[in-house]
Amino acid sequence: MLGTLAAAVVAAGAGVAPAHAEAGPPAVPLVRYFDGLKHYVTSGARPGPKYREEGRVPILTGEVPGTRAIYGCFAGNVRRDQFLTGATDCENSVSSSKNNTFIRREGFLYKSPGPGRRPLYRCYVPHTKSHFVSVRSDCESNPPTSKVNTEFILGYFPVAG
Repeated sequence: MLGTLAAAVVAAGAGVAPAHAEAGPPAVPLVRYFDGLKHYVTSGARPGPKYREEGRVPILTGEVPGTRAIYGCFAGNVRRDQFLTGATDCENSVSSSKNNTFIRREGFLYKSPGPGRRPLYRCYVPHTKSHFVSVRSDCESNPPTSKVNTEFILGYFPVAG
């Protein structure tokens, strides 16, 4: 589970300390939810009563040098496929459907690795057409040959303490 894999990742239901490894804006929890079929990742409110929290990582609330904004979007051609991206247009410039929908700015992640930072991977489950994020490069595939795709590193989050 996302919530059990890294020191910076806090178990479901616990808070994320506002202190982090680098000076700058405070961090808030970026929470991964799952309703049994679809994932939803946000620094905002829980998307609905059927979604349960799977884990969280800290995401910065403001921009500092070396960071980029991360946006929550809905895929236009897939029902309830919410995803995170660094593209302000929700990847419409590279999407075949061109009708992805902006939901909100979630926060900021570092663009590159550094001391006190961990990578956050964007993952995709083709069978259920669901995006999610993970701190694991294998996107928690179990076994590793299961049908979960690691798409790319979304950014690097600050490790608390």
